[in-house]
Amino acid sequence: MGRKWSNKVLLTVILLLGAVLRLACLGTMPAGQHQDESFVAWNAYAIFHEGMDSAGHVMPVYMADWGDGHSALYVWLTLPLIALNGGHVTPFLSRLPQAVVAIFTLAAVYGIVRRILGEKAALWTSFLLAVCPWHIMMSRWGLDANLAPGFLMFGLYFFLRGIEGEKGEHPGKFLLLSAFFYGLSLYSYAVIWPVVPFLLLLQIFYGLWHKKLYIDKWSLLSACLLFVMAVPLLLFIAVNSGLIPEIRLAFMTIPAMGGYRGGEIAFGLSGMWSNLRAALSLLWHQNTGAPQDVLLPWGLFYDIGRVFSVFGAAVLSVRVVVGLWKREYRGEMFLMIQLFGGGLVCLLVTAVLHQINALYIPLVLCQGYGIWWLLETLGKKKTVLAKAGAVLIALVYLVCLTGFQRDYYTAYRELADAYFGAGIRECVEYAMETCEQTGIDTITVEKGAQWPRLLLYLETLPSEYLESVVYDVAPAPASFMSKDLLIRTRIDYDNISQDSIYIIYFVDREIFAQDYELVPFYDWYVAVPRGSKLENT
Repeated sequence: MGRKWSNKVLLTVILLLGAVLRLACLGTMPAGQHQDESFVAWNAYAIFHEGMDSAGHVMPVYMADWGDGHSALYVWLTLPLIALNGGHVTPFLSRLPQAVVAIFTLAAVYGIVRRILGEKAALWTSFLLAVCPWHIMMSRWGLDANLAPGFLMFGLYFFLRGIEGEKGEHPGKFLLLSAFFYGLSLYSYAVIWPVVPFLLLLQIFYGLWHKKLYIDKWSLLSACLLFVMAVPLLLFIAVNSGLIPEIRLAFMTIPAMGGYRGGEIAFGLSGMWSNLRAALSLLWHQNTGAPQDVLLPWGLFYDIGRVFSVFGAAVLSVRVVVGLWKREYRGEMFLMIQLFGGGLVCLLVTAVLHQINALYIPLVLCQGYGIWWLLETLGKKKTVLAKAGAVLIALVYLVCLTGFQRDYYTAYRELADAYFGAGIRECVEYAMETCEQTGIDTITVEKGAQWPRLLLYLETLPSEYLESVVYDVAPAPASFMSKDLLIRTRIDYDNISQDSIYIIYFVDREIFAQDYELVPFYDWYVAVPRGSKLENT
């Protein structure tokens, strides 16, 4: 009883730690909003108010965005939060779905590992994910693709619950939940579309082989549910492969994208080898080329985490091979299957941080496996060694976490301010107020501010946007109307007009300093024409 109680307390502490690391200052750190994050948030706003995206697609199964689109699940998860906030989107609300999914992922990982390896391994693995730099950073901004790792874990958790027990006794109804979450994962990130069937085929085969899974009403219903959920995306692939025309229904659109990402998948050996090298380089150097992605020297998992990932993967591989050789059922096989799935992603796409995010939680699972195996091995020789080792490993991770958090809220904050467009929201709000006070009806914005942020911060309705937009190179607008204001999305430096308020980046201050009053917000400025009514009030 005492051990059970202490384990529950420890799990609660781990989950609370994970929640604090993901929710603290969520709306303000990073400051601003990334351009992709802004587009996801605006699409949620647009769907909530008028049921269509920036291309006019009614309830699309895939959002139009930059032309090649983004997955729809994040938008769906944001809609209830907008309803609770009176129809408005804030940075905190737009990031909350990702943070909540990340916290539930900690619990799912605990449940997965507990069923396979037991309580100790489960606590270790959930702790490692709770303090993981990659998982903390990705959970703190609303990128649609970063939902995928969590939903894959939800699917696996319920799959394992669905194969427990003997024939006729196992709770197969959980297979329905597994199918549901695997189905939702397909709407989180297109890159994992080939991975989900790969994972499921291996898991199902292994379950059938060892008579943990049976073909019964629950498994058949689960297969039907997953197929039905996948049908709109299968049709989406057919539409964008030129096999069938775009499908527009009163309640749903299966759209044709301006730029279809299916061509990014590598099927040739040379392309796969190149992608694998890029993934290994990313994991080794911890550098994506985008400074906002990874905070060095902490990297994705800390250096100690990388060591245990390799060690755990090696031990896991040996254990799985031995189990296959002896034809023994070993739950570790399901961990290895997740690692295979992440490896498949590395073969199919060129490694950018989020593009291979299906690999990262399996690597954390390997960390947990490696630490658990090491401590169990030490415990068989001398209990005190295992206890000392556990304390030492936990302390090293906590020291690393402390250093990571210090740098995240100091050095990284300064860097993230620029990449996440800190100050642009404040500039837009001030420019709108100034237009009302001065009678100026045009706001011209530096191109680097990125038009999705303007749509979001202006709370532009999709109907208003589509009626007035003038495209530069579609789908990028040169101008559009919002709240009876003309919004220009780039500055013509040869024809700067006194009839417009400008939003500029700090490098252009000298161009406007003589004839405009400059009001700073972080690295961005609102330039108000001198002599406007504002100065006379």
